[in-house]
Amino acid sequence: MNRRLAPACPMDDSSSRVLCALLLEDSDIDAELVVGHLAKAGLVCTIKRAIDRKTFLDAVESGECEIILADYALPDFDGLSALTIAKALAPDIPFVFVSGVVGEEFATAAIKRGATDYVLKRNLTRLGTAVERALTEARQRGERRWAEEALARSELNHRLAIEGAGLGVWSFDRRTGALAIDARCKTLCGLAEDAEVSLGRLMRLCWPNDRLRLRAVARRAARPDAGDDGVFTLEIVVDGLDGRERTLAVHGQAIFEAGICLRFAGVASDVTDQRRAHDALERLNERLEAEVEARTAERDRIWRLSRDLFAVLDLKGRFKQVNPAWTAHLGHAAGAMLTVGLSDLLHVDDFEVARGIFQGLNSDGPDRFDARVRHADGNWRWIAWTATPERDAFYVVGRDITEEKLAADALAMTNNQLRSQIDERQQIEQTLQQMQRLEAVGQLTSGVAHDFNNLLTVILGNITFVERALPELRADPAIAKRVGHMRTAAERGASLTAQLLAFSRKQKLAPKALDLNEAVGGMRELLQSTMGGSIRIEAVLKPGLWPALVDPTQIEMIILNLAINSRDAMEVGGGLTIETNNVTVTQAPVRPEEPAPGEYVELSVSDTGHGMPEEVLAKAFEPFFTTKAVGKGSGLGLAQVFGFAKQSGGGVRIDTRMGEGTSVRVYLPRAALEEARAVAAGLAPLSAVAANTTILVVDDDSAVREITISLLTEMGYQIVEAGSGTAALTLLSERPDIDLLLVDYAMPGMSGVETATRARAMRPNLPCMYVTGYADLAALREVGGQSVVQKPFAGDELARKVQAVLGGPSDAENVVSLTSGRRRDPRG
Repeated sequence: MNRRLAPACPMDDSSSRVLCALLLEDSDIDAELVVGHLAKAGLVCTIKRAIDRKTFLDAVESGECEIILADYALPDFDGLSALTIAKALAPDIPFVFVSGVVGEEFATAAIKRGATDYVLKRNLTRLGTAVERALTEARQRGERRWAEEALARSELNHRLAIEGAGLGVWSFDRRTGALAIDARCKTLCGLAEDAEVSLGRLMRLCWPNDRLRLRAVARRAARPDAGDDGVFTLEIVVDGLDGRERTLAVHGQAIFEAGICLRFAGVASDVTDQRRAHDALERLNERLEAEVEARTAERDRIWRLSRDLFAVLDLKGRFKQVNPAWTAHLGHAAGAMLTVGLSDLLHVDDFEVARGIFQGLNSDGPDRFDARVRHADGNWRWIAWTATPERDAFYVVGRDITEEKLAADALAMTNNQLRSQIDERQQIEQTLQQMQRLEAVGQLTSGVAHDFNNLLTVILGNITFVERALPELRADPAIAKRVGHMRTAAERGASLTAQLLAFSRKQKLAPKALDLNEAVGGMRELLQSTMGGSIRIEAVLKPGLWPALVDPTQIEMIILNLAINSRDAMEVGGGLTIETNNVTVTQAPVRPEEPAPGEYVELSVSDTGHGMPEEVLAKAFEPFFTTKAVGKGSGLGLAQVFGFAKQSGGGVRIDTRMGEGTSVRVYLPRAALEEARAVAAGLAPLSAVAANTTILVVDDDSAVREITISLLTEMGYQIVEAGSGTAALTLLSERPDIDLLLVDYAMPGMSGVETATRARAMRPNLPCMYVTGYADLAALREVGGQSVVQKPFAGDELARKVQAVLGGPSDAENVVSLTSGRRRDPRG
């Protein structure tokens, strides 16, 4: 940006000022010499020193320096470059070279390029004189420029004022009668610019009354004793020769010599529009005055008749005026109101709010608040107030909203009730949707499990026969090992099928009173081997734990599933805590998986893993949902826990925090005292088969039927077989020696339930057993009093069940899940 030395006023006195000088010098010694010679010359200076281009440029741009003293030669900069920069940025600042370079040619070139002077370092005694002369010349140039600019501004302002105001200039010499007017004056009178004009001609253009007024004003101004210094102003109306009527404002000045008025001079301007506007404004004011009078009367009527409370308060909150509504609605007499303040009538709980509002009022606009006001009868009424300040008073308007408040409170209560109902409905819908998903997937999985269990029954049955035959065949031990692998794989398939049924809640549970502390303690070694040595396991078992009413065959699988999930969520060195507790739930569930109010035995498995984010927690119990890699998890673990807990009459809750860990709490129903005492005894030993006991085996799958027949034949039973329900009923009608009906539950055409029902109609005392890959519990409850053998099964368990039905008391609720004679690993 260009900078220039501000032009000095001719009245400035700069003799006592402190001079700010910019010194471009890289030599410390030379710089000190320059400063010393300036001081010696009597110059009071503030020195800003620059040693390179950047510091020099910054100093010039600051605009603080009044003179520049520059060396010619610098290591990476030179004086001529500095002169170029100075003339571009601050052309009015004097530039003096102080250099050791010798030569008239250089000095001449420097002066031509704009330098003020040139001082040799070997002759610094001339420096003070050179600086003073440079400053004096700069000041003189500034004063000259200031005067020229002031004159130009004055002339410009005068011309702009005349042109901008639309003024015409005129003069009249009383001695000669000569009238001189400029072109604008002629235009104002409707004359051509070259028209000859006389006083008489112009006077004839004026309206008669204005002509007389103009002459009277001029005569008065011409008297030296008039007392107004010969100045006059008036408005006249002229009919221009161009046919337009104009109102002109004439301003004149009488000029005297030796007490005699020799001439008049002045200006004239067209004020036609202003006059019209003034007349219109006067008419408007008259109309507004009439409207104000009418509005005042209307306001007075509103003041008297309004049902709203109007009041004017002083700055201390005391009433100055009140309208009749205060008496009509609140029972307070107007006279009594003027002796109190608004705060005397406000409810104590609303006083601070009102005071804060009034303290914060300003002219930006009204403020609103609600406050209760005491009625004359002592009751309280809710008033909606609007208040605004105006000079030395507050203006307030109040409207009774008591009924609205009551209605709003009632509406809020209704909304809260409705909101609660909506939340409850949403919760029910979420639960229903989850149940529908479980039911849909459950129908699919139960059908798959049925067919899969048929296959596993055949596989495990044949493996059993092969294992029995291996010792006699003296087979290679490697073959026996491979057969063992086959059995293990088949049993794992059976466990997976059981998980599917548990998830879909299609398996029939046999709940018993169980001590969870014993169940957890008995699994410690299994858990440790499953978790590995890198996971620390801690059991916190509550003394005096209530017995839980659960299926003992399922609880170990639930604990192990939760422990494996926790292990997979932790790094090496994590901790797993299994706790038991007595819990009484009092709150209604907020999520579908949570338990209903009641008494429960709580089993919680907690880990120190990474926790679950919200989006994972929302889907944690959905079937087949898993965050594990492919092949690392089926997504049935928590779904199975959920299904088991809900079918058992309890629920599940997950507490998780990201980065801190997760706790899965399983709530199992508390067993009643009678159930706690009736702890199941061990299985009774097998007894000898009664001679000539005949069993009718009914199954549409020939392979399953063949395995079942083989196992029963080895036990010593006589077998009659049928491939359908119709064939079975025909055999029953022909064979009175049949002692037991062993029927597959799901068969095409006539189902096992229908076959058993018709068979009992034919022979009411005939014992019946079901063999099934899944169990429709509702259908079995309708039949009642029957035993169920669940596929896949093994010989010992099948034998015990058959003996229980043929020779022992009926065990209607006992469901046997049979895979082998060994204890099944709950991990599947």
